[in-house]
Amino acid sequence: MKLEELAYETGVHLGDGCLFVDKPHRTYKIEFSGDSRNDKEFYSRIFPEIFKRVHGRNLKIYKRKNENTIIAILNSKEVAERKISLGLPCGNKLKLENVPTFIKGSLVSHLIRGLADSDFSVSFKKNRKGINCEPRIEFFTNNKVLATFVFENLKKMNFNPAFEKTFRRGFKEFRIRIYGKKMLNNWMEKIGFQNPKHLAKVYLFKNMALLNQD
Repeated sequence: MKLEELAYETGVHLGDGCLFVDKPHRTYKIEFSGDSRNDKEFYSRIFPEIFKRVHGRNLKIYKRKNENTIIAILNSKEVAERKISLGLPCGNKLKLENVPTFIKGSLVSHLIRGLADSDFSVSFKKNRKGINCEPRIEFFTNNKVLATFVFENLKKMNFNPAFEKTFRRGFKEFRIRIYGKKMLNNWMEKIGFQNPKHLAKVYLFKNMALLNQD
């Protein structure tokens, strides 16, 4: 197992994952959930392969009936206890009190990539001609520890992130935004994406930008 892939898998867990432990009923479950319309390839093919290399186990993939949700799930006491030993909390990321201590140095970018593939958005502001002209990478979270970790480490990697407190759907959240072509290029060089939904948007933007230069 490579630490880089463990860091990446941990990032995905902090984005879309949840750990359920009920010792009296001997229930140990790891679950990831995404949008079945946009994350199907990521959660049906790309991430399960990474998860298997990290934990040696196969995720069960299915789509929830009458919902646009794809689920990747594993029932395993061994994997659940390993995640807890790394510092991941039972429940969702709101309960995270500290980023796992093994995430340091070069592993930081791998964790942020996993978090971005699962929980960031990529969009483009249009100019007056309706042309995509300004890339925007954005992260919302209700966990201040996670928001601060991402913000501080992006600054260390020479990004210019904006950090804002906001309210969305009636809840207090923290928003991190990165703007501009230079920051997008910096992101693709230092962090990158593995989720096809993000890569497709970046590819389309860069090709449209080249066309508009001609």
